[in-house]
Amino acid sequence: MIQYLKYCIKKLNNISLVLLIIVLVCFQGFSPSALAEEDHDHDAHAHVGEEHKHEPNQKQHDHQKQHEKHEEHGHEEEKEKDQGQEKHEEPKEQEHEGHEHGEHEGHEEEAGLKFSSSELQEFEIKIQQAKSGVISKTLNLFGEVAVAPERLFHVVPRVSGVVRQVYKHLGDKVKAGEILATLSSRELADAKAQFVAAQSLLQLANANLKREYTLFKRKITAKSEYLEAKQAQVEASIKRKAAEQRLKALGLSEQSIKSVLKDVDKDLTLYEIRAPADGVIIEKHAVHGEVLTTNTRSFTVADLSQVWVNFTLYQKDLLFVHQGQKVMVTTQFGMPTKELSAVSTISWISPVLDEMTRSATARVILDNPKGFWRPGLFVSGQVAIEKVQAEVVIPLSALQTIDGKTVVFIRHDDGDFEPQVVKTGRRDFQNVEILQGLAKGQAYVSQNAFSLKAQLQKGSFGHGHSH
Repeated sequence: MIQYLKYCIKKLNNISLVLLIIVLVCFQGFSPSALAEEDHDHDAHAHVGEEHKHEPNQKQHDHQKQHEKHEEHGHEEEKEKDQGQEKHEEPKEQEHEGHEHGEHEGHEEEAGLKFSSSELQEFEIKIQQAKSGVISKTLNLFGEVAVAPERLFHVVPRVSGVVRQVYKHLGDKVKAGEILATLSSRELADAKAQFVAAQSLLQLANANLKREYTLFKRKITAKSEYLEAKQAQVEASIKRKAAEQRLKALGLSEQSIKSVLKDVDKDLTLYEIRAPADGVIIEKHAVHGEVLTTNTRSFTVADLSQVWVNFTLYQKDLLFVHQGQKVMVTTQFGMPTKELSAVSTISWISPVLDEMTRSATARVILDNPKGFWRPGLFVSGQVAIEKVQAEVVIPLSALQTIDGKTVVFIRHDDGDFEPQVVKTGRRDFQNVEILQGLAKGQAYVSQNAFSLKAQLQKGSFGHGHSH
């Protein structure tokens, strides 16, 4: 019985195995002959049965891998297509860039600097030919701007009094005769009163003299009475002149004195402090209610239209500097954006040395119409002490800086201008030696070259925006 059961189980296993093989053959295409040979051995069939129990899962896993490979292959094909499109578009972009670059170069070649004759005159552009010249060897000096003593005015009241009102303040520009402040002075009131009294006595003496003279002519009065009247008139006239001179000594003008006689009822204590000259108030010591005396320096006015520059001259340089030499005075503190410079001559050298510094003082006078040269400003100076010959010399105004390079604008035969890089050599405060980049006889812009530089930069700026 037991053997029969084993036989049935064996048959059932064989039937299950056959069904599994049929399913696998239908889906995967396996060969049934290879597997049918194993039906002769039960143990072999059982082993194959166990292997094929796991085989469906393995096949399903392999099928999934194949599907993933297929998807990866599809992605790779898409990437190759994209790369193909990029490679196809890249020549177009290069062609487009080449086209733009060609246009850019073409514009640069076309954009020459051209100026008509009228434009050259309008911008005051001067053209010269490069030639040989002289370069001055210079000595560097250092100094300070100072107020010229003859242009410094200390304002002191002529009478003592109390400040009533102040009209001008520190830093204000004033004109000669302008009222700076007013005082209330008892001393001035006494002087004005004496003048008014003297004027009245003189008028009375004149009338009495005229009357006595008429009576004397008619022989009504004696000559002695006429002479007494004349003496009284002379004394009154002297007193009147003395009173007038006192008012003038107190600073009153002719007009102010006449106004005293016209406006007797007005305040006689009013004293006006006036500016002695045109200038700027650089000191002020007068406030409302302050008592000022004749020793009080109430205002200091300086005329800065012309200033002094005092350079320190050491004893080792005394033999090279003398009166009449040209000096280039420069400073970077007078203006915020550029260097301030002026050319003048040495007007005076001190005959003795300072005991402390063992140095002399060289004085230079500068015109200062715009007020840039302020007293107290530190400056440097270049004194021309020797002259040397150079092959090519141009003025400093011809030099310009573009992209960090020193250039000179040259003019071609066709009239176009072009910036030419040059190498400079020795220089002084007016001229510079050119070592390379500019030949002798070549036309260049010697004045207002910055106009061409501005036009060149303007064209570059506009060209950059157009592309």
